[in-house]
Amino acid sequence: MRVLRILTRANIGGPTRQALALWDQDPAVGTQTLLAVGRCAAGEPEIDLGDRPVLVADQIDEGCRGLVRVRRLGRAARPWRDLRAVRALRALIRRFRPDIVHTHTSQAGLFGRRAAFLEDVPVIAHTFHGHVLSDYYPAPVNFVLRRLEAQLARRTHLPLAVSPSCQRELHQMGIADGRIQVLPPALHLAPFQAADRLDARHRLGVAGNFVVGFVGRLVPVKRPEIFVDLLASMPSMLGVVLGDGPRRERLKAAPNIRFLGSVERPEEYLAGLDALVLCSRREGCPLVALEAFAAGVPVIGFDVPGIRDVLQEWGTGILVPPEHGLEGLRSALREVQAGGAAVTERIEQARAGLGRFEPAQVAAQLVEHYVSARHRRVALQAEV
Repeated sequence: MRVLRILTRANIGGPTRQALALWDQDPAVGTQTLLAVGRCAAGEPEIDLGDRPVLVADQIDEGCRGLVRVRRLGRAARPWRDLRAVRALRALIRRFRPDIVHTHTSQAGLFGRRAAFLEDVPVIAHTFHGHVLSDYYPAPVNFVLRRLEAQLARRTHLPLAVSPSCQRELHQMGIADGRIQVLPPALHLAPFQAADRLDARHRLGVAGNFVVGFVGRLVPVKRPEIFVDLLASMPSMLGVVLGDGPRRERLKAAPNIRFLGSVERPEEYLAGLDALVLCSRREGCPLVALEAFAAGVPVIGFDVPGIRDVLQEWGTGILVPPEHGLEGLRSALREVQAGGAAVTERIEQARAGLGRFEPAQVAAQLVEHYVSARHRRVALQAEV
């Protein structure tokens, strides 16, 4: 089964890590995956591909397996680039002749699904790693984006979401007519489980401090300013921020917070935290919470879409009602700082449920979804 998986860019974000984790499972599940990615923006760190082969687009054929860069894909959307991206992906599809085109992230989903539909690919799949259909843009823009996504979803044979919250929200918006299925993210968690806490604290440059972490992009939806305000109100604690973004400049003057920027190997730092705090307005599925569970770090977050799935349904963390705001986060941090059996039990329960995110298990489930979607399309074509 040949799979063309398309992402906007090969950065160190969650979709790229999940795609590579699935790529690694090809031999075990009988798939052959070509991963097409755009280039990162200037200054944006690319993910380490290890020894995975990087191929040249003009040399792709049906026997290829690896990663290929599509220059027309990228963060900036321009009309002429859009047309060229679709043409480039159509050419790639004709060379590789995939049984499945599976897109991830918004721009790749837009261009990749258009190209796959025009080339009559047997199965078109798309994973929603969250969505930008609310809380990102003004209401008129949200309306246009929802209409566009609804049109694309009608041509998507296999729509997937990374969490139940994401699935429910998309259903409520009328996306994909209730056909979206949940597939947990595939993650290599072993490095986080094996991380040494003392080594991690040494890298963080902390000693006896109670260390609270924020991990993620410094953008409005992640609300890093709440983390800054939280640490300002608890000066005895030390904050550590792993991540970068446009809000860094206005936040970096906080007195008891260290900004370490984007790090290539977060497992070398995460285990040194005493608590991780999620301040986001919403998430698709916060992978850093799962990584913190694997590293044995307690997680606190607001009870909002995505976060509640990981901290309540799929794991055990401390959920704070959004209306409780900073005081709710402070109370949760004090509880973790006090320690005791309840904190230990949460960590053990959270780690016990991580098997569902093992790449081998997720890849096997995904292949079952592919086969079922193919059978459904064949049956529909037979009826016509």
